[in-house]
Amino acid sequence: MDSPPYPAAVLRAGALDGVEFEADDGAVASRLEALGATRGAGALVHRATTTDPQQALDDAWDAIRAHALPPEATHRLIVLIAPPPGDPHAQATRAGLENLSRTLSIEWARHGTRPVTILPGTHTTDDELAELVAFLASPAGAYYSGCALTLRSPTGPRPSPPSASPAPPRTPPAPSPSG
Repeated sequence: MDSPPYPAAVLRAGALDGVEFEADDGAVASRLEALGATRGAGALVHRATTTDPQQALDDAWDAIRAHALPPEATHRLIVLIAPPPGDPHAQATRAGLENLSRTLSIEWARHGTRPVTILPGTHTTDDELAELVAFLASPAGAYYSGCALTLRSPTGPRPSPPSASPAPPRTPPAPSPSG
């Protein structure tokens, strides 16, 4: 059976009618607009442009502060896109952005703010990121908050599934010597 070309569009045009967003990422912004979203203050999409942990966290906080403060007025989605995995600096940046989302989800839950971090894989494409952001901005993605979503692209190496080897046959216990 042939599989459909990847990535298959999950959402149809018009799926995000009425959703507003602010994005510093061109590919994600284009996909959101194609689905009917408009530029505005509803959702923030911020992509880390450096693997320096301190700079990436400062940039993310500056974007969040400009977009979502005061938190009482938000009821907004915040999507932080981490850099792909790589050296220890990239890993620290990914962990820091995940921690920021988790912490803000607890602190701002009462205001309806939904921070989420996307952890792309080595081979994750802009289209795949855009599709996930669009899902999170849709009503179907309203459940997600304070989590890190890890993407693994089918074009890259995938871990092999665990083997399901059958259990060895059971042998009945040996009869006890009678005597």
